Amino acid sequence: MNDTPKYILEKQFEIVMTKPLKERVNDLFEMTELSRRIIQNRIEANNPDIQEVELKVELFKAFYRSDFDDHLLNQIVDSMKRFWNQTK
Repeated sequence: MNDTPKYILEKQFEIVMTKPLKERVNDLFEMTELSRRIIQNRIEANNPDIQEVELKVELFKAFYRSDFDDHLLNQIVDSMKRFWNQTK
């Protein structure tokens, strides 16, 4: 995601780099999983009948909509749907 101001990112980086590597990696995984769960819960609450593939797509869009223009985002989403529907 690219929606955080540069000065905030720099301060976050300074703070994080003071921690040992193992702690930084653990924190990263915990924060990533927490944010994924929060977003997933919000999507499911707004769409109680959502199918698994559509949930994965909506999670992807929530995390990366700021990183891709609409055309490319839709191309990626279409590819994801084809992939996930083939693996079912």
